Amino acid sequence: MENIGLALYTLTLCFFFASAVMFLIDLNSAEKDLFNVARKLLIAGFAVLTILIIGRGITYGYAPLYTFHETLLILTWTAALVPIFLDRTYSFRSIYHFSAPLLFLILFFAFFVSPERVELLPGIKSFWLFTHIVTVIIAYGTFAMAFVTSLMYLLVDNQLKKKKFSTLTHKLPSLDALDLYIHKLVSVGFFLLTISIILGAIWAQNVWGAYWRWEPKEIWSVITWVIYAAYLHTRLASGWQGRKVAMLNSFGFATVFFNYVVVRFIFASGMHQYPFY
Repeated sequence: MENIGLALYTLTLCFFFASAVMFLIDLNSAEKDLFNVARKLLIAGFAVLTILIIGRGITYGYAPLYTFHETLLILTWTAALVPIFLDRTYSFRSIYHFSAPLLFLILFFAFFVSPERVELLPGIKSFWLFTHIVTVIIAYGTFAMAFVTSLMYLLVDNQLKKKKFSTLTHKLPSLDALDLYIHKLVSVGFFLLTISIILGAIWAQNVWGAYWRWEPKEIWSVITWVIYAAYLHTRLASGWQGRKVAMLNSFGFATVFFNYVVVRFIFASGMHQYPFY
């Protein structure tokens, strides 16, 4: 399985890389076929990644989301599903151009993390932990796409302020449409993050005898929750829109990245020292 898994991983990486390059070229190109080819390449990569994840689960006998390498695969899969869904549901096609490079980078990062399987300890074989990890990884994938959309918003806003109307400007949605997409994505991610924190607390009570232990990952999860809660509050209650809320959302994703990567490798303690996310 290791050789097959490596082959599937490499193939997925190639599909995502080719897709990202073609989408970036398409941004400033009038060639219509480029987009369709790039989208097919991304969907092909998504399909191969799905096979890789399922195959890993069948081979190792557990859901592949307990090691950092596995969560990177799931994160990439989730983040890839979001633009496919937005394209099919809302015809939000331009998100591919900005999400494809990020998908490649996330998956490429997994190359530097050990793909070895993990032996599940008794406390790890828990419904609460399983659902906790699933919901938080999906939340992170959704926040990643909200971040990408925020970058698109800031780019369009900057182009309009400078009165630069290029091919790029015409290919991106209006500011109002981008603001709506950001709100929808953050709302879904915030809901899932909230559920994940609750599930994690229940698992902690079962394993440690305490719902909260003030570990770095717990603290930064709450910091992330507060930032996205502030975003939703300012947009809904105060009617804030524009650059400020887009930047606030981008800052929220910075805390997601910090918690997922930096805290994982430098500040993790307690049960969060275990190989998973």
